[in-house]
Amino acid sequence: MCARPFTEPEYLILFAHFTGHGRTRDAALLALGCGTGFRIQELLAVTVGHVWQGQAVAHEMTLARRDLKGGQGAYRKAVRSRRVPLGESVRKALGAHLGVIDSDDPARPLFATARSGTEGMDRSQVFRNLVAACLACGIDSSRISTHSMRKTFARRVYQASGHDLIRTQRALGHASPITTARYLETDNDELDRLILDIAA
Repeated sequence: MCARPFTEPEYLILFAHFTGHGRTRDAALLALGCGTGFRIQELLAVTVGHVWQGQAVAHEMTLARRDLKGGQGAYRKAVRSRRVPLGESVRKALGAHLGVIDSDDPARPLFATARSGTEGMDRSQVFRNLVAACLACGIDSSRISTHSMRKTFARRVYQASGHDLIRTQRALGHASPITTARYLETDNDELDRLILDIAA
């Protein structure tokens, strides 16, 4: 199954669902995933120290090579740390969650399990939460996965950049634009309009 991105209305509905039920952790994870494009294993490596500066939420965050895909494998020297600015809506969601967990411990996982409060979530928990929220909100969950957040970020960057594939590739940290192109789903209505425009 190929994961699909969330549409903007779906994102807003899910975010409102999480915040409306006091689930600041899930709202912050959704906002950070869709606002930075980090992969799920990278998101789950985020600690309080990555996003909290002692007085306020950071304006950017950097994940070290060891926390990125391939950062601990045979080709780790080819992987560089990744810095991403944090938009205001992402910072607000992070601030709300940090206020709830009330921890200055820089090593504490930002996205801890509800049961332990200190142990980080795993990918399957995030997946179950996303699918359950989609079902509760009437959103088709058949192609939703944790990768949907990264694909949402890819779509946002691609649209905001005027459909610039190279800039989208760089924002995602892909080695090749071919990989980036696979992330971008083509809308048939948009293709129809494009063909009609050039044929006019």
